[in-house]
Amino acid sequence: MNALRRLGIVLSAIVILALVLFAAPKPDYPNENPWLAASNDGRPLVMAHAGGKGVYPDNTMKAFQYAYDLGVDVLEMDLQMTLDRILVLHHGDNGTGKTTGQTNCDTTIWTETYQDLYDSCNFGYHYTDDAGLQPYKDLSHDAWVAQGVHLTTLESLFAAFGDTILYNIEIKADADAWRTDTADELFALVETYDLFDEVLVATAFQDISEHILANYPELQLSTSYDEAQRMILSGYTLTSSFYRPGGYAALQIPTSSGLPVIGDLNLATRLLIGTAHRHNMAVHYWTINDEAEMRRLIELGADGIITDYPELLMDILNETE
Repeated sequence: MNALRRLGIVLSAIVILALVLFAAPKPDYPNENPWLAASNDGRPLVMAHAGGKGVYPDNTMKAFQYAYDLGVDVLEMDLQMTLDRILVLHHGDNGTGKTTGQTNCDTTIWTETYQDLYDSCNFGYHYTDDAGLQPYKDLSHDAWVAQGVHLTTLESLFAAFGDTILYNIEIKADADAWRTDTADELFALVETYDLFDEVLVATAFQDISEHILANYPELQLSTSYDEAQRMILSGYTLTSSFYRPGGYAALQIPTSSGLPVIGDLNLATRLLIGTAHRHNMAVHYWTINDEAEMRRLIELGADGIITDYPELLMDILNETE
């Protein structure tokens, strides 16, 4: 047998093995999964990013009320905890968690009490609309509270909307913020309002993710940054038969990610979405504001699209029915 033929046999064996592994049964996320498009009549979930931050100041009651009244499927939000352990909705400046990017206050959420932040900080201060205007910048305290752009608590959302909508809650933990303590308080609040079926917890941080998996298996969880990498690698190397999702219900990712040497890796593919579905995991893409990209992800079978402009996405979905 010449060398070329032996090489052909080896390559054929590798291809067959890869196909067998790809087709083999996959370990599943073990619970019913409401974060799949299949659980939403086949339509991807409309997930209002920070309530729809393209339309109103992000993570404020004004934004969340807008998205709720619009009829979105999911309110997406960022979670932090104040010094007096109140769960509040705020993104903060990346890396530092400071409020300066959104408010008139130069501080961090976890170093202040809720009342001090409520009294002093206008969370619509820096919001600029599509026309370049800043409609909340010069408001008095009473006016910014009346407008609903004060610091919003998670409990106020639960009290207002209850189990009539889904919640995607991302725990932020920049710098020296509260970490696993935030997860502890979140579990307690979800338990108080009995919203285990309606809440998906997200966090980029592996330590917080592992803390939730170990202590609060009742919570539905999206992959951390490290776990997302593992899942994606298993999908693209056709070794996903060995991947175990455990308590992870969803993979939340951008449409592409930069890698050393390789450059941009396309993550919006039927292969990756199909692999996740074989694990009973949902795939949600962020943050999608372009109409053509929304249409492409719908065609690919994405389970959820996180967007600053939920009305645009809803219009697209309604026209395709």
